[in-house]
Amino acid sequence: TYERFLPLMLEEAALDTSMKRDEDFRYSGHVQPGDCIVAFNRKDIFAIRREIEKETHFKCSVVYGTLPPKTRAEQAKLFNDPHSGYDILIASDAIGMGLNLNI
Repeated sequence: TYERFLPLMLEEAALDTSMKRDEDFRYSGHVQPGDCIVAFNRKDIFAIRREIEKETHFKCSVVYGTLPPKTRAEQAKLFNDPHSGYDILIASDAIGMGLNLNI
């Protein structure tokens, strides 16, 4: 049986990156350790990763469907380890493919 140690909290609205067109949006202040941002293509996943790592002190793990299973598991392990320095997960819907994540 799985026991959740902290409640799962969902945002009331999606992270509105449409403001990026106006250059007003910054990830700083909008993400915190343990967050998972879901994107739907690799280009967006890596763009979000670059922006978060540039704008904040956080490092990001990345998971998407075409990653080899070993690499996907390694990225999940980095995110799950509170001492790894990888605080944010950026993923496609592949996060639902048998990974145990501390989200």
